[in-house]
Amino acid sequence: MKELIETNYKSIIKRGLINKKTTSNDFIMKLEEEVQEFIEAEKYNLKNENEELADIILVCLNYAKHYDIDIEKELKNKITINTKRND
Repeated sequence: MKELIETNYKSIIKRGLINKKTTSNDFIMKLEEEVQEFIEAEKYNLKNENEELADIILVCLNYAKHYDIDIEKELKNKITINTKRND
């Protein structure tokens, strides 16, 4: 997973879409855009919903990488919490 995150992050930096000045709000706006594209793909049966879902996940992974969040650890922690829930 770490290789996937690093490769994607570097590709987005290379394209100039992320830099040292990229803010949390920039990521949130991009995430909103990608979620909207996913909704539209589903709503209009555009056949690209899988790609749009991947875009959402990649934005989240880029956020984690940008802010030095160990997302793999956080995912494991959250799965542990979810397996213990009774609701």
